[in-house]
Amino acid sequence: MGTMTHLVWRQLIKEKARTFTTILAMAVAATLTVATLIGINSARHSMYQDNIQNTGGLQFVLSKVNQETALAIQKKADISESVRYQQQGQISFADQVPNQPDSPLLMLPKPALQRLIQPILLEGRLPQNEQEVMLAQDLISDVYAVGKTVAAQRNGQRVVLKIVGSYRGYAGLMASDGAVTTGHFDGTKNYAVAAAFGNYGNFYAKLKKLTAQYHVGSDQQRMNELALERAGESRDVKVRAMFVLLVIVVLSVIGLVSLALIYTSINLSVQAQTQRYGLLRSIGATPRQIRQSVYLQALTLALPAILLGLLAGIGGLSVAFHELNRIFKASGNTFQLLLTISWWPILVSGFFMLLVTLLAARRPAKRAAQVSPIAAVRAQSASRKVSQRMLRQGMPGRFLPTPIAKLAYKHYRRLGWSKVTMMTTLALSLMIFIGFTSFFRGMLTFSDETISRQADVTITKTQSLASANFSFNPRRLPGVKRGTVTGTTQVGLKNAPQAFHDRLNVIVVSDQTFGTVFKDQPTIITGSRLVTNSKTGKRQQWDTPKDFAGTLELANEQSSQKTLTQPMKVVTKTAAEMTDWLVSDQSGLVLSASRFRQISQALQIKNDDVTYAIQVLLIKPSFHETVASALRHELPHAALFDQIENDARGSSFQLAIQVMVYGFLTLLTLVSLANIVNHIFANLLQRRRSLAMLQSVGTTPGQIVRMLALENGFLFGTSMVIGSLLGTLLGWILHQAVNTGITMAFQVPWLEMGMAGLALLAIWGIFAGISFQIMRHQDIDQLIRVG
Repeated sequence: MGTMTHLVWRQLIKEKARTFTTILAMAVAATLTVATLIGINSARHSMYQDNIQNTGGLQFVLSKVNQETALAIQKKADISESVRYQQQGQISFADQVPNQPDSPLLMLPKPALQRLIQPILLEGRLPQNEQEVMLAQDLISDVYAVGKTVAAQRNGQRVVLKIVGSYRGYAGLMASDGAVTTGHFDGTKNYAVAAAFGNYGNFYAKLKKLTAQYHVGSDQQRMNELALERAGESRDVKVRAMFVLLVIVVLSVIGLVSLALIYTSINLSVQAQTQRYGLLRSIGATPRQIRQSVYLQALTLALPAILLGLLAGIGGLSVAFHELNRIFKASGNTFQLLLTISWWPILVSGFFMLLVTLLAARRPAKRAAQVSPIAAVRAQSASRKVSQRMLRQGMPGRFLPTPIAKLAYKHYRRLGWSKVTMMTTLALSLMIFIGFTSFFRGMLTFSDETISRQADVTITKTQSLASANFSFNPRRLPGVKRGTVTGTTQVGLKNAPQAFHDRLNVIVVSDQTFGTVFKDQPTIITGSRLVTNSKTGKRQQWDTPKDFAGTLELANEQSSQKTLTQPMKVVTKTAAEMTDWLVSDQSGLVLSASRFRQISQALQIKNDDVTYAIQVLLIKPSFHETVASALRHELPHAALFDQIENDARGSSFQLAIQVMVYGFLTLLTLVSLANIVNHIFANLLQRRRSLAMLQSVGTTPGQIVRMLALENGFLFGTSMVIGSLLGTLLGWILHQAVNTGITMAFQVPWLEMGMAGLALLAIWGIFAGISFQIMRHQDIDQLIRVG
């Protein structure tokens, strides 16, 4: 093999231009592979890091363990980070919420407060001593508000704690109904450990092993499932299998396109060296040595191509991530894309490209080994087998107007398997581009008709009816176009009419609004949404019947034997009829504050808490920060939702997805188009002698170029039709697969077809120009003498 290796190196160095173009073509395929795998890995790691911040970088909590177990878990080698805390008592809220279970009183040292509570702090501040406490968001009320006190049992003693803040109970690892204080550990029981493994790979298997070792039950475990799902570590085996399947499908698509590209590049090189292989055979080289030399040549070209692909893929992702992060920061989005370079994408990319290269080189190596020494020395390539069908003129050829056009169609019919290969490759490339691009464009620009209308800025707080300021006028705030002030609660219904539930939302408004907008008439506002059913298609579904007018029996069931009722005549209006007043799509019975107070007394409703809400629409989105600040000042210690800010974050994240998806599809399409260009130029180089013979009998370069352009036009046109039909079908199949509970309408991908058509037209024009230059400058005598 020493001699063959030397000959391969000499040949590659001698043909610098061909070597460079082959490496470049293979590097494009390597870039696509590297960018895809590292991009997927970086995207999932970025989403994991974004979500794990809600739990201070910690993945799970194991509670109700003793001190010895807690310390042992913290010292485990595979635990990279951990904090301990302890349940030291409980707080009862039964005086405000009947049948409410006692809430655990959790003592967190200051490091644990910073890790677990600071990221989910909603209002106020962290406790600084044993006399201060934070409550979960659901426990905050007028009685137990920030600044007030609450009685608790702590280590068997009754203590009074000052409420200094609240946290989002459903956002982290803490109990959703907990109370958090600080202090010192006491005793050896009721400990909890919040921890994280060194890496999130195979998380649930490691957690299962850990909990089995220390006999921790499933009811003692909580974990940041959202962050783990984003990292591909879902508890559901099907979700993990879907992620693996996604990677396999993506690699399969890349593999098919790369295989065709690399095969064409290697095949061109082998065809150009046919005479050389024949000479080697004539001096004693065996077919096995010839095959090995082709494989060696392919691998020699693949190694620098893989290196270039790594540099181009990582460099391209780095630039793309930097620009996207700049856009995120400018829009106020805290999400950041982190370029994560780990060993497995690099190894998989390298192994994958070597495997594809060897598969692509198999047929050219076999063909090179079968070269006849005599035929090669005479420079005689094997004649293409032409069937009787190829020799016939064909129906379209009869209607072509010029001899050049007829000759072009004859050549097109006689291309044989070369034509089939090119057409299949191009049609599949167009199918992938048109189908996936149209599908993702539809998904990323989809506006779900089932999603309710939202206010631009909303602030809510649970408080008593008496303390709710229904007379507040949001329109006096600068930048507010329209606003509503409501308090929402629920009452029971007895003998509920058809299509009503046994509970009804009540929307409480000011007496003035009730008189001017609703004419002192109890009114049910009903919203609707479009729902999709596989049998009935789209239909409009109303929250309550839109034409109901009659009497409702409001009820309060005090016991199984006693139910108080209050009849009320109501009318119904749709949300669309109330757009001059209504800001968001609310449904329920609208009553004035005084009217609802009378009904509460008649029904003996003791708990008069309502969800007090101020909702506004803005004149311009740019006013959202000013209005949000004003609303926080008006209603301190309340939960604020800024839809404008949320939309900005969503649009930034959507932009990142678009860049990654369209970047992948663009690279995939470029690889496919490079393959087509390779095929076309290979065909041109193989036919240079026959084209020289046409020139020798008087055919001008312009006529030959027109003939070649028509041949490629037939190829591109046929492939475009087939690819467009298959792409439309693929888009429809993908649309049907996701259109199970939403109302996304399928659209024919005319835009993608137009883009593909323009790309093919550009390639067709470039090839025609290059062909013309080749025909003008080629040495006809030399080409004919070589034959």
